[in-house]
Order: sequence, then structure tokens, then C-alpha cells
Amino acid sequence: MESGNQSQAEFWTSPAGRAWVDHEASLDATMEGILAVLLDAAVFADGQDILDVGCGTGASTIAAARRVPAGRVLGLDIAAPMLERAGQRGQAEGVANATFRLGDAQVERLPPNRHDVLISRFGMSFFADSVAAFRNLAASLQDGGRMVFVSWDGLERNPWFSIPQQVAGQRLAVEPDPVSTAPGPMAFADPDHVLDLMDRAGLSDGRWETRQIDLTPPGGVAGAARLATHVGPAARLLRLCNATAEDRAAIAADIETAFAPFGQGDAVRIPSSVHVFSCRA
Repeated sequence: MESGNQSQAEFWTSPAGRAWVDHEASLDATMEGILAVLLDAAVFADGQDILDVGCGTGASTIAAARRVPAGRVLGLDIAAPMLERAGQRGQAEGVANATFRLGDAQVERLPPNRHDVLISRFGMSFFADSVAAFRNLAASLQDGGRMVFVSWDGLERNPWFSIPQQVAGQRLAVEPDPVSTAPGPMAFADPDHVLDLMDRAGLSDGRWETRQIDLTPPGGVAGAARLATHVGPAARLLRLCNATAEDRAAIAADIETAFAPFGQGDAVRIPSSVHVFSCRA
């Protein structure tokens, strides 16, 4: 596979990346509201050809395919373990108009002028060269075809990230990372930065809207805290510091305490802030 993002390819095929496969059901439940907002913003018409960038284990691709039963949806991702699982899900759920392809969207040679709409649930902020990626993906869209994608707002407006990072950092004596536009989940937190990337890539009609959407991890507050020690910033620090099982348990307990205000009976609703971006080829 040709790749301009080798570090990302290595991460998502490592044990750290495989954790997203292991916790697929919990993560899909957590992000259910965000996926619905993305699909509504895409405004599909039946029969369209859709490209899903950074499709992961396939939830977004399969959901899009169900909205265009006479169309087709291609899920593209850099992580082979995720795509293997995505293919299994599509087959098990009988979604015949969804297919999956291994490739780095920054450089992958896609059929030109093919797709009507590009969507991405948090997959667009990980490129080493975002302008090159936007240009490459735009070439696969029909003239006037739309890109619609969601990315995280700033850390301070997303306790799903900020609380686990703070708790784990305190326990493991690690300073927080500085704010950066380097590839990662928060790289597109500044909408003006993203609009500039779009402009430099020759895209038009760049727009954005910020939405507040509750995250809904299963298992209540305790389940949310456990999940946060397996994926996300706390999990990253646990790996980097070769933390012990005792560290993991203590961090999970402290995250649970910090998440307690978000509990609603046996459920939990953690506020999040995301940007919904759109532009045209």
C-alpha cells in the first residue's frame, strides 16, 4: 500500500489501534449521535455514489449504505485490522452496497470524477499533508461533489478527552501536550485553519457549523471510565509510561469520579463539541 502517512498506518495496525476493534461496539454506541448528525448533514439522494474516508470498522459506511439502497458506498481506511472487521460486519448485516478498500486517502489512486459525496467521521484530521489529501480526494468527486466531515472542537470543550488526559497525566506525572495542528483528533479544532486548507486545495464553498452532541458510552459512568482507559488520551499515556494494572485501576476510578456529574441513572451523557465541515470540489 502506497502511503504518505506511515506513522498512522503503523499506529492503527498496532495493539493500540487494534483496541478500537476490540471496543468497537462501545465506541459505536458512544458516537451514535455524532454519526447521525454527519449523515443528516450529508443530505444523500438515493442512487448516489458515496466515499467514506477513515471508515474504521465500518459503522459509518454501513449506515450510509442503508440511506442509499440504490447507490453504493466505498469505505476507505489505512488500517487493515479495521477493514477486515468492517467487511465482516457488512457481510453479516447483509449490506450488499457497501464495500471496503485498504488505502491511504492522501495518496490512494481513486477513480476520478466518481463519487457524489465524501463523508468522514473523524477521519480527516490525521493526514501528514492535509492539502495534498484534500486535492487527491477532490479528484475522486464529480464536479460540484461535496465533502462533509466532522472533527473535534477544542480539548477544553470535550471532557471525553480533557478529563482522562488530566487524570492520567496527574497519576503518571506527565505534562499535557501543547495545542497543535499536527495530525491527530484535535488537529481541526480551529475552523479557520481548516477553511484555509480547503482554499489552498482549490475547494470551494467551505463552511462549518459547531454542534454540541452528547456522547453515550454504554455501562453508565463506570463503563465510560473503563472505556477511556483503553482508547483515547488516558490509554495513550498508560502505554507510553508502561503503566501497571494498579495505575490503570486507579486512573479508571478517578475518571469515574470526574464523569459522575454526567451520569443519568444507569446511563451517562458526556457533552461534546464537534465541527461539521462541508465544501465542494
